[in-house]
Amino acid sequence: MYCFQCAREYLEDVAECVECGVGLVDEPPTPPEEVGEQDEEQVAYELYEWSFEARRMLDQLLTGDSISHGWQGAILIVRERDEDRVDALIEQAEVTEDPRLDPDVEKIGYSMDEWTAEAQSMLVETLGLNGVAHEFDAEGELIIAETDEEVVDEIIEGVTQKLALDDALGDASIVMEGLELSDFLGDVRILANKLVKNPGDAKATLAIVKKSATLADIRTPFGFDSRRWGQIRLGGTEMNEVLSTEERTEEDVTEAAQALSALLADIV
Repeated sequence: MYCFQCAREYLEDVAECVECGVGLVDEPPTPPEEVGEQDEEQVAYELYEWSFEARRMLDQLLTGDSISHGWQGAILIVRERDEDRVDALIEQAEVTEDPRLDPDVEKIGYSMDEWTAEAQSMLVETLGLNGVAHEFDAEGELIIAETDEEVVDEIIEGVTQKLALDDALGDASIVMEGLELSDFLGDVRILANKLVKNPGDAKATLAIVKKSATLADIRTPFGFDSRRWGQIRLGGTEMNEVLSTEERTEEDVTEAAQALSALLADIV
């Protein structure tokens, strides 16, 4: 485990940096001087007024979006060309800091022993976006108001499913944004609709086999909900698997094509 602010390394069972007081992460941080290429401009964000948890959450959001970054204490260093994306993630992290737990309400706790730093950050982000007041006690348990138990159970289930989906899909390697992405998704949906109408269309089959494999390997585009994008990647994976199976039936092809088309229906 590592402190993302000072880069100090710890054993697995340590949860917090003794120097900085922040929660640890499981990836070594990038030194500030190594953020970007040598000739690239950098931007610094002073986050002294942020809580330790908020800075750790932001660090995980940046890591999850593959944005190169480093820390000098509470100062975040990023590439100038990533500034707009970082601004959006900072707003996202700030939202999760808003809900405050009323000290007078009845409370319940959730053990976070088996949750990774990434999973906890995702959970805290989702709680914040849903306006659920929460805090962590000295043992690292998530504490919420008893009246929020039902909604928190649903959030935990959703986060767990998202993590399981990510694990099943693996890391994506292709970056595609803007008009290129829009055109690509439009082509995929056109091909999927062709197979819905004619599951034996050989030309459409050959084309969508390649495109569905690409779709399954595209990183979450900027502005897309990561869980929604995970379902789209899974749809591409399943389409590719069906068409790569010699024992497939026309019904198998139609169902996979319909599912993939439906996932893209309100996007293209």
